[in-house]
Amino acid sequence: MFNFHRLSFNRIVPFFAATCLISVLTSCTGVSDYTPLLNSEPGAGETINERTPRTLRLFYAALPDVENSKLTLTGPAGDYSLRGLHTMGADDLMVEIYQPALTNGHYTVQWKTRVEGDDADYAGEYTFEVALPQ
Repeated sequence: MFNFHRLSFNRIVPFFAATCLISVLTSCTGVSDYTPLLNSEPGAGETINERTPRTLRLFYAALPDVENSKLTLTGPAGDYSLRGLHTMGADDLMVEIYQPALTNGHYTVQWKTRVEGDDADYAGEYTFEVALPQ
């Protein structure tokens, strides 16, 4: 009976070890869906039909580090010039859309930042549309 118990144990240990190894490797290589971005103005997926936006403002779960942040805007005219990246102290990044003025069309905002209390770099993008009546 001792041999039977030992045989079962010898089969279980490698199986258990392989299962643990697979779990660890999967958790290490898995892509996190976490993003500190909570909201934006203009909003993700928003269609603007009243007034052309002159700024971009992105709200995060913690205060973003302006020095380690970047915002870009692309649209019908290609890349848009942005100036004055700063925070208003409300866990946000804000920048003026400098040139050219936005016209009707689809726009993509790309962002990269590091937030207070977290050494990780985060990045993402979202789109919005300008559809002013002609």
